[in-house]
Amino acid sequence: MTNEMIAKYEEMGFKRWTKGEMDRLYINAKELGLECQYYKTGNVCYAEFKGEKISNTRATEMLAAKTYIDIKSGKGFSTNYTLRNALNEIMTANAE
Repeated sequence: MTNEMIAKYEEMGFKRWTKGEMDRLYINAKELGLECQYYKTGNVCYAEFKGEKISNTRATEMLAAKTYIDIKSGKGFSTNYTLRNALNEIMTANAE
């Protein structure tokens, strides 16, 4: 991955993290299209992903997910399948 591509991802909201041999660009669910409203307790009371209503449980899982691009391999990873698909869409669009 080139420095130009890394800079482009950082402009989109990705945050670079490096430790030892690991070099990654992390992004959170809200940057990928998650919108939430919360109860006073901090729990999700309403959520949408890219304009579609989703369950509160699903939103909570998305908020806890780790989603990143491994800079060395150029591959995207996420512990949540919905965010993985959204990340792959971004990566495909930026590869063209």
